[in-house]
Amino acid sequence: MDLQWNNHAQQASERMAELERTCFVIMPFGKKNVGGKEVDFNAIYSEIFEPAIRKAKTPEGKELIPARTDMDAFSSSINQEMFEYIMYSRLAFADISGLNPNVFYEIGARHSAQESGTVVFRQAGHEIPFDIRTIKIFEYQHQPEDKVEESRNFMTQVLSETLRRNRLDSPVRLALRAQWAAPPLPATTPANAPPAPSVSPDNPSGSPQSAVPSEPSVASPQAQREQWSKQLVQQLMREGEEAIRLGDFDMARTNYWTALRFEPLNIIARMRLGLTMKSQGQHYEALGEFTMITKLAPNYGEAWKERGIVEGLIARIIPATERKKVGWLPDGNDALQRATLLIPEDFDAWSSLGGVLKNVRQDLVGAQKMYSHAAQISGGHPYPLLNALKLEALNTGKLDLEGVSEELEKAENLRRGQAQATPPTDAPWCYFDLAEIQLYRHQRDAFLESLQQGIEACNAAWQVETFRDSLQNTLIANGIELDGLSEGIEVLADALRTRTWA
Repeated sequence: MDLQWNNHAQQASERMAELERTCFVIMPFGKKNVGGKEVDFNAIYSEIFEPAIRKAKTPEGKELIPARTDMDAFSSSINQEMFEYIMYSRLAFADISGLNPNVFYEIGARHSAQESGTVVFRQAGHEIPFDIRTIKIFEYQHQPEDKVEESRNFMTQVLSETLRRNRLDSPVRLALRAQWAAPPLPATTPANAPPAPSVSPDNPSGSPQSAVPSEPSVASPQAQREQWSKQLVQQLMREGEEAIRLGDFDMARTNYWTALRFEPLNIIARMRLGLTMKSQGQHYEALGEFTMITKLAPNYGEAWKERGIVEGLIARIIPATERKKVGWLPDGNDALQRATLLIPEDFDAWSSLGGVLKNVRQDLVGAQKMYSHAAQISGGHPYPLLNALKLEALNTGKLDLEGVSEELEKAENLRRGQAQATPPTDAPWCYFDLAEIQLYRHQRDAFLESLQQGIEACNAAWQVETFRDSLQNTLIANGIELDGLSEGIEVLADALRTRTWA
């Protein structure tokens, strides 16, 4: 595989490792009216939420990374990065104060995706909507000043305990599990039933009122066996997820494979097994799982996308002459075409299709169209946008930078936010992408500064070589002159000559 694929795979691996330490904060932005008072949520984040999160540590002893989207780093629509945070962050920290609709949307998406690791807070004294009164809500105070430190310590305690226990907290998953158990006895709940008590530093247990005991239901032996099987599969799935968090992909694969022995039609277990195999470079085995999923669930767009990606990776390993002899060997194009029909707003599917056209079929014009479309629907995501621009340089020998000025600005904001995070997100590529964007926006000094930061963040020579070659083979080779480009190429070459890399 070429250096560009190594670059992409390395980025994906580093991104997942980062998300395993991320606490994604779901909250309002700026100053909002809450209970008739103006509340500065940005100040609350910086003074209470962020320091509280940084003090908490994972069971593996690693510090949590607080992450919060803002209008400088993301477009107004919920895009790929937002969903990555919602779906894959180790923890989600939500503040429902002010009943912001975007906050509730993101909590709902999180509860659907993750059965544990979601913590909900509210400012003391504010109401809890009826729809979420069954969820444990933690209270905090941001005024007066002497309550701030108390709230920070309480939040750190809650987050640490949540990480340690890793208990199911999603009402969506709880409801689905309840369907598997024997039917409960009929019960009614008054419409005016009091809400579940909030949890605060003064009431750490948050104990609800005692429920009225009822006679246990009796299930048949067959029903009991089925219930036991489903509970075992759920336990195996949880252990698989935990193994991935700890970096033990062999154990994760074993757990998912065992779950499939009990539930061969479990699409989620099979998808996770395939993704685990893919991350380990077991492409043929992963392809078998993704192919099976597309047969069991023909409209599952994500499975078609993963199938196409793996087919493309295998095709790139096999020389074109050998693939022609075989004839039937798929190269990922058809599967990815199907994925773009099923999930047309998934820019990663369009980008992957562009990768197959470029690296397998050598259709640079078609690849440029796919990357350009992916950049458009993503709102200016750097990965497809920068690929589209470099392919434009290869295909036409020029760049239409005026036509993508708005997209470049959004991409710069996103990568700048990631580069300024502590620690930086996706280093060194956040710096190199930011440098390339600044080059296209004619920001010579900023380009050279970001370039140097990228070099400092590198831990291997191939990272520097990959970025240097991408600029040389597309811009320099086609005679495209940009202010600072030649100087930047020399800076990269000098780093390769003088530095010692691991």
